[in-house]
Amino acid sequence: MPGRCLKTLLLLMVKLVYGLSGDIVGNVGESSILPCVSQDSSSGKQVNLQEINFAWKKLPNTDVLVFSEGEEIVDPGYAGRVNLFKDQLAHGNFSLLFLNIKKTDEGDYRCYLPQGQPSQDIKFTVNEKERFTGVTEKGRTSGEETGNSGANLMPQKYVAFLISVLFLHHYVE
Repeated sequence: MPGRCLKTLLLLMVKLVYGLSGDIVGNVGESSILPCVSQDSSSGKQVNLQEINFAWKKLPNTDVLVFSEGEEIVDPGYAGRVNLFKDQLAHGNFSLLFLNIKKTDEGDYRCYLPQGQPSQDIKFTVNEKERFTGVTEKGRTSGEETGNSGANLMPQKYVAFLISVLFLHHYVE
C-alpha cells in the first residue's frame, strides 16, 4: 500500500511539473526530452505494450514516431535520433528523447496519447551551440562566460519530472 501511495504522489508531481509549461529548449548537437505523461497512468492496472498506440508529430503533419501494437515506426529524418523510454510506457510515460539535436528539429510537437486522452503540445526551441573562445572583454568585466548554455538543456522545472520517473520505475517494479 505505501508503494501505491508513493506512486500516486509521484504521478501527481509529474503532472504538476508538466503542466507548468509546454516549452522545451535544447542545443544543437546535444540531447533533450520532450515530456508527455498520460493522465490515466495511475490506474495501477497491468498494461500490455501490444495494446498501446500513440504518436509524436511535428506540426503540422510530420509523423516523428508512431508506436502501434508494440512496434515503433520512426520518420527517416529522425531515425537514430529519437527514443522512447520503453520500460516506462506501461506506466504512462510517453516522453521522447531527442539525441544529436538539429536546428531543423525546432518547432511545435504534439504527443497523441492512447485511448482518446487529450493530446499534449510542446514548443521545442533549438539554440545554436556557442563556441567557447575564452574570456571575452565583457566576461572579464561582468563575470560572464561565453558558451555557458548547458543550463538550457534541461530547465530546472523538469528535473523533478526526471527524478519522479526514476522513482516511479524503482517503486513500481
